[in-house]
Amino acid sequence: MARVAREMVEKAGIKVDQLLELLVKNATAELTTYYYYTILRCNLIGLEGETIKEIAETARIEDRNHFEALVPRIYELEGKLPEDMKVFHDMSACPPAKLPKDPRNVKEMLKVFSRSRKVRG
Repeated sequence: MARVAREMVEKAGIKVDQLLELLVKNATAELTTYYYYTILRCNLIGLEGETIKEIAETARIEDRNHFEALVPRIYELEGKLPEDMKVFHDMSACPPAKLPKDPRNVKEMLKVFSRSRKVRG
């Protein structure tokens, strides 16, 4: 199956190795931001936090869905994800998201959220 998919893509004039590199980098970014949004969402507490929790949850689920859609395509083209989680994270080009000292400070939480969205484009 993987060989057939790879051959079809090659016949379309696409450089499969370059495509795989882009797909893997995208997958790493999606899963990394999913992880960070999970942490952000869990720390959005209090009245102000609850008002933006749904936004964080939507972004979190969207990123997970993108990751889950990319992985089968990668393996169908005979690619694979990095086996080392550190390598995986570093490929994502996402800086580690760090919560503000006071995770109840919603304005500071929004800054962390917006920085991670800008990195991904």
